[in-house]
Amino acid sequence: MALFLRSDLSQVEDRLVKVLSHDPELVELARRKPWEFDVHTFNAALLFEIDEKDVTKRERQAGKRIVHASNYDAGPQRVSDALLDEGFIVPVEECATRQEIYHRRFPGVRGGYQLRTRMLVIRERRLVASDGFQITFPYERLDGATFRRAYAWRPQREAALILNQGGLIPSHTFIREHNLRSRLAFQVHDECVIIAADVREAWDLARLLRDGLEAEREYEGERLSVPAEFMLETRYHGRPGEVIEWKRFPDKEEFERAWQQLTID
Repeated sequence: MALFLRSDLSQVEDRLVKVLSHDPELVELARRKPWEFDVHTFNAALLFEIDEKDVTKRERQAGKRIVHASNYDAGPQRVSDALLDEGFIVPVEECATRQEIYHRRFPGVRGGYQLRTRMLVIRERRLVASDGFQITFPYERLDGATFRRAYAWRPQREAALILNQGGLIPSHTFIREHNLRSRLAFQVHDECVIIAADVREAWDLARLLRDGLEAEREYEGERLSVPAEFMLETRYHGRPGEVIEWKRFPDKEEFERAWQQLTID
């Protein structure tokens, strides 16, 4: 049995789109904490025109897909195909309707984030991330495909920077300098996973990850701290076992109790 410490950035790309829109309401939503506000349930209730208490897990997951696609201006056919891959049969016409509901409610996505991104590409033929790295469009036709590529680039680039600079590199350095038995296992998109050797090392690494991943950063004058959610997970022969997760970082006693529960079980 191995015990995994997992940490992932909460709704990181969506938060970055909202902040880069410079729309006051969207910026405020980007700064909400996951233990205070479930944005996926909120969006699903909006998109499917139901009360939040009536949102099912399937509707919540479908809402996540629709919002993600709408942020990057993916068309309804692509949304329908993506939902089908997850087992949701949603006609193209209905996807278009749900996307329009989203954009009417949050015009700052199109009129703020997407418009500002297009203007940067048109005027400068490039986008620049917070670390100075650039993506250039010197010869591309300025059409929908190019702009959709541009819409996705900055949030995805910034998410990788947060994870690498705030999570993977500090964790690797800390493990090496303190000669720990814990090891980095893998990184997937917005998640860092560590094989934890014991509760003391796991606690120290969890705090290191929290402080690094949640460090406040500035994006075009807007300040943002992306919350990190944590999980302890057992695995048996490579298969997931029992899981304990926290949307809000636990205190030391709660963390140790969870560790004991998983290792005893």
